[in-house]
Amino acid sequence: MQTTAERYLEALDCFGSRLGDDNRVEVTLEELSACWYCTTRNTKIIVRKLAEDGLIAWHAGRGRGIRSRLTFLEDRETLLLRAAQQLAEKGEYKQAFEGIGSHDKGGIVKERFVHWLNGHFGHNTESAEGHPPVHVLRVPVTAVLATLDPAEVYSAFEAHIVKQIFDQLLRYDAATGQYSPALAHAWESNADATVWTFFLRRGVQFHHGRELTSEDVRFSLERLRNSRANRWMVRGLLRVECHGPRTVRVLLDRPNRIFLRYLCSAAMSVVPADLVAEDEARFKQLPAGTGPFRATAWSEDRLELTAHSEYYQGRPHLDRIVLAFLPEGSAPAILSGSSLEVEEGAAASEPPEEWPTIEALSKGCMLLAWNLNIPGPQQSPAFRRAIGLLLHRREMIRELGEHRAYPARSFRPTEDTPRIKETHDPETAKRLLRESGYRGETLVLYTTHPYEADARWIARKFAEYGIAMEFIFVSKRDVRHSDKNRLAHVVLFDVLIAREDVCEVENYEQEGHMLKAGLPPDMLRWAGERIDLALAAEDAAERRALLDGIEDRLREEELVTFILHKKLNTQIHPAVRGVGYNAHGWMDFKDIWIESALR
Repeated sequence: MQTTAERYLEALDCFGSRLGDDNRVEVTLEELSACWYCTTRNTKIIVRKLAEDGLIAWHAGRGRGIRSRLTFLEDRETLLLRAAQQLAEKGEYKQAFEGIGSHDKGGIVKERFVHWLNGHFGHNTESAEGHPPVHVLRVPVTAVLATLDPAEVYSAFEAHIVKQIFDQLLRYDAATGQYSPALAHAWESNADATVWTFFLRRGVQFHHGRELTSEDVRFSLERLRNSRANRWMVRGLLRVECHGPRTVRVLLDRPNRIFLRYLCSAAMSVVPADLVAEDEARFKQLPAGTGPFRATAWSEDRLELTAHSEYYQGRPHLDRIVLAFLPEGSAPAILSGSSLEVEEGAAASEPPEEWPTIEALSKGCMLLAWNLNIPGPQQSPAFRRAIGLLLHRREMIRELGEHRAYPARSFRPTEDTPRIKETHDPETAKRLLRESGYRGETLVLYTTHPYEADARWIARKFAEYGIAMEFIFVSKRDVRHSDKNRLAHVVLFDVLIAREDVCEVENYEQEGHMLKAGLPPDMLRWAGERIDLALAAEDAAERRALLDGIEDRLREEELVTFILHKKLNTQIHPAVRGVGYNAHGWMDFKDIWIESALR
């Protein structure tokens, strides 16, 4: 049902061009009915409601077809902004932006709304009579959350959210290379890493109140066999055995010396077997895990996470997290790095310059992945090499700015990344283009809308050398359901190496991965053999060399073109503590606390 504000704005759109200096227009009920697409009877109800709300003055004419006098009493921009703010307060962010998009003629309201949102987001203390204060953190995101089911996790953002709701058997600290207990308090394996035994904690509670057992672990791992996104993680799984309620034995058909690291992945989260078996569709919509937060509401506008008071590793400091899903490109001012404000109320303000900024390099890179499974100019190694030499990465970083940081020559940034030598060489590139036999064929590039500026910059530079490009853009929400990347010569996207070795294996084994989709079958077979050798390697250096060898071949044969590394930055209020980036490039909500809230 439409609000009176929406009806008012629709009438303004219909009759605004006929307004006099006094904001008055003569109309008939029939004209209003046509404007609102409703009956005359409903039109009278709407007019009466608009008048009661003080939005219009109405002087009715007598008789059918006789004109009445309608006076608009509210300024368009003021009303539109207030309506958008009211929707945002209710968590209906998508509707707020859609309303602005429909009625904001000059973009003024959107700018004011975005400015207001800077105060709306961040930390607030909410109080209700008879209840203790509730500490809420609201965070704006444009990332797509397509699933809360660990088995279907695809993106880094989804993995991050799943880890707030669910737990895994162990945790892995990439900085130290050490594992720590989570749902399992101890573990052991046989000599060739094909049999792994885990001993579960006592008293771990799922959000719906049942205690975790070994059957939940067995069910969770076996369930991954049916997952399109993550069945590659259980490729070597023979079976899972339950030896009592708190002992689980996992048998593999081949050695995997980093199996523990697999088990630390979001996809390997333990789900409650009873809830999934009873109603899987309901579980997918609002799942229960054992993690620090419970999912209490999820819609296209927002996700609400509430602290799990009985969490076995200690209750979170914050009571509730609200993630607001904003349209792509809707509010760049607040999304350039989610600023965490600590202000009571919703006064609009820009974060002061003295607020500290947490900055880090993202553990991955932006790249072009070539599709060698369709005909086109990209089939020539000389053409692919020419493309890499034509890219002036530092110029791209300088002109586009924002989060773009350094040229890339590999998946992961290293200590030497800031000093990497630029490979821009137009003269050699032009010679290679001639050698490749390129005759001006159009190169089709596939990517998602957030990379549009990068794609158009690349196309503009390539046009200077006679390379024509066209684009296939899809939204982030549609990307996993689209197979249009198979029709493109090249795909532009980011690879995130959140869990070193495991994420590199994912590049070549995950069904639907945009890098794997374009690699020729012989390359995938060879990579699979190298991966098996790497997983069986007892020595970490040998394993690293095997996986690096796959990346080296990608680079040497120009199967991918590395472009740049990005930086992450979050500006925070001085009272916000516990903020830091996890492996997925996000803040672990459990660790965040507000200094002023504890005084």
